[in-house]
Amino acid sequence: MLVLFDVGEPTSLDDDYTEDLRSPDWKTERHVLHALKMLGHPVAVLGVHNDTGLIREMIARFQPDIIFNMIEEFANSLDNESRITSFLELQGIPLTGCGSAGISLSKDKPIAKKILSYHGIRVPRFVVQPPGRLIKMPRDLEYPLIVKPAHEEASQGISLRSVVKNPTELINRICHVHERFQQDAIVEEFVEGRELYASLLGNKKISCFPAREMTWRKDVPAQARFAGYKVKWDNQYRRRWGIRNRHLPDSENSLQRKIDSTCKEIYRRLNLKGYARLDLRATPSGDLVFLEANPNPMLAKDEDFALSAKKSGLDYPKLIGKIISLAS
Repeated sequence: MLVLFDVGEPTSLDDDYTEDLRSPDWKTERHVLHALKMLGHPVAVLGVHNDTGLIREMIARFQPDIIFNMIEEFANSLDNESRITSFLELQGIPLTGCGSAGISLSKDKPIAKKILSYHGIRVPRFVVQPPGRLIKMPRDLEYPLIVKPAHEEASQGISLRSVVKNPTELINRICHVHERFQQDAIVEEFVEGRELYASLLGNKKISCFPAREMTWRKDVPAQARFAGYKVKWDNQYRRRWGIRNRHLPDSENSLQRKIDSTCKEIYRRLNLKGYARLDLRATPSGDLVFLEANPNPMLAKDEDFALSAKKSGLDYPKLIGKIISLAS
């Protein structure tokens, strides 16, 4: 098995990643490689920066029967994830995770929302504001609104200032996204409700694991309860606001069933396969609202995807084995 992951600088075929794998930033790679060892797979590893030739050389040298793909960016660009996945698909070797088509659809957030809305899945009402054009006030959207970069991941560019309550704040935030990220800004209705994460596994037959929920201290106002960058990644910030991720309570079986059916439909409509995490809102009235799809989410054993699998009875090595069995 050939394990591929992205790195920030050029590599060679014989690079040794022993020291890197001790770093907290490499926990996903470390956890996956340990699970593969427990499963008895002979493994070669390659860090990929911007040279597809190295991948071809490694394939010729090692002749893997499966490629375990953990590449999220190529040449330091997240926009290249679907492109490098397309390249790997052309090698004719079974590949773990989502294919290039599903990645392309999911990563284009406006397109994903339009597709799902067409198929009757509720999404936030939104408009797209491209850079270099006159900013128009959205007529059919009511404040508060939330402004996000259209093509970032991991909640980059999302903070408390992303929620705007008047035209001045809206224009300022759109300009911030344009200047900081050099891309379209999505302006969408702010949907109050519970922040839910659904983890799914499968190709034609899809399993939806028990959902996870992000919760806040009780005195945190509703319009501050959303997953911005610091909310996800800054432990000190999380402690200050009493933020934690937990399993959906077992008593909420009806909500879990609704999540299962809705998310399986989303998974199919976005051409996802392998494994993915879907981010949702559950409104006070009981509606589920799609926020975004994350194909090939973080696989570290202490992150939401693996914890949801564990809740369903699938321990970490078995989860990695399932992902391998779905390679195509």
